[in-house]
Amino acid sequence: MCYKLPINHVASWINVLTSTDIPIKSVALLIDNSPVHDLFVEQFNHRDIKTYQQIKEANPNRLIKQLINSDCNILLVDRSNYPQLRQLIPSSTQQNIVIALTQESWMPDWTWAFAQCHFLCQQDLP
Repeated sequence: MCYKLPINHVASWINVLTSTDIPIKSVALLIDNSPVHDLFVEQFNHRDIKTYQQIKEANPNRLIKQLINSDCNILLVDRSNYPQLRQLIPSSTQQNIVIALTQESWMPDWTWAFAQCHFLCQQDLP
């Protein structure tokens, strides 16, 4: 039954994100867990929502530059990608960016420094 945990986790995040008042333009996936990452890609593709993904062999700055120049307004991030997130947030000119910290039970204190973003964590899941 372990296989249901990532499926339920992804489904819960998708439901929360699609129920926000902010329409999803595109989504960046900064998630290193391959099964979870692949489930997110599948679910967003099924909904015709463009996803940006980090390529393991590529320079992470490449994705950051791509996201800054895109219409991406949703970021799904795991803890291993916080360094990239901290690079991306100050560079972004977008307003109403939703950042889902997928592995955090509670909102980390550092999120308060980024008022231009709306953060979600696991306490926001049903």
